[in-house]
Amino acid sequence: MTVTSLGDLSSNLQLRRDTTRIKGDLQRLTRELSSGVADNLVGRFRGNFSPLNGVERGIARAESYLVAIAEHQLSVTGQQTALANLAALGDIAGPLMSVQDTGDAVLLRNAGHDALSRLSSALSNLNVQSGGRTLFSGVALDGPVVADADAILSAIETEIATQGAVTASAVAQVVADFFAVGGGYDTVGYLGGAVAASGPQLSDGEVAGALATAQDQGVRDYLAGFAMAGLLGRDVLSGDTGEQGRLARLSGEHLHRATSGLVDLQARIGTAEGQIARAKAEVMAESEDLRIARTELIGADPYETAVDLQMAESQLQTLYTITARLSRLSLTDYL
Repeated sequence: MTVTSLGDLSSNLQLRRDTTRIKGDLQRLTRELSSGVADNLVGRFRGNFSPLNGVERGIARAESYLVAIAEHQLSVTGQQTALANLAALGDIAGPLMSVQDTGDAVLLRNAGHDALSRLSSALSNLNVQSGGRTLFSGVALDGPVVADADAILSAIETEIATQGAVTASAVAQVVADFFAVGGGYDTVGYLGGAVAASGPQLSDGEVAGALATAQDQGVRDYLAGFAMAGLLGRDVLSGDTGEQGRLARLSGEHLHRATSGLVDLQARIGTAEGQIARAKAEVMAESEDLRIARTELIGADPYETAVDLQMAESQLQTLYTITARLSRLSLTDYL
């Protein structure tokens, strides 16, 4: 016969309370061990979350900078690749300067067709997009940056006819004027927007420079060289191989000179790449410091938590053992 006294009832009630408390501790410690975050932040901060809020704002700001850096880096890398492709197309300069010596109309026409193809490729490179945005169009982020080769050369041919240009030097001047600032290229060739005042903000003290555009002088000069030679493929100065040969030489010389302007533009973009690398390293370091600070503010020490968890498990096991023994007490045990 098992006897239950008032003292036993009190003990059982206390055991239940202790069991509930220890189970709650086990759940809390398990959460803290798995998440690494203290469970009772209100108690830890005593209701004053200002330090934590400041750190969280800093982390959010750093994350926004890293997004801006990644997007700008994508654009700058795309521009550098496009300009490298543009520079590679310029290896026609040497052949253009030497084809004059042949005096061969077929070779001159073939050189013109080659230049036409390269002009189209150059324009395609300027129309390149990255992340759904056009790269060389200034503040305009969509739509074509430049017109196609036929539209540009047709406009130049109209000017040649209007001005009555019948010599290589006169044709070359028409082309140079077309691509000069304020010339036909600005209204017919370039379809983008104005140059941006600056690029995005990369960190608290770092603002990126504006991207290059298809209106930059280095780009204009390079396109002018291709257009000048491309006219040979459209029978400009037809019937006068001497003047066509001189135009081929002038276009080759123009492309050769334009190379330095393109290199300067590539160097400018290279400087932007260096700025991006510095800003990224700075922001990532700041973000890491802030995350460490946040962990110190809200983190639960994994070693202490593991020790406390083991102690709670041991206490619960002890309570189960005591409860089992009390439940087996008989009158004989009681007496």
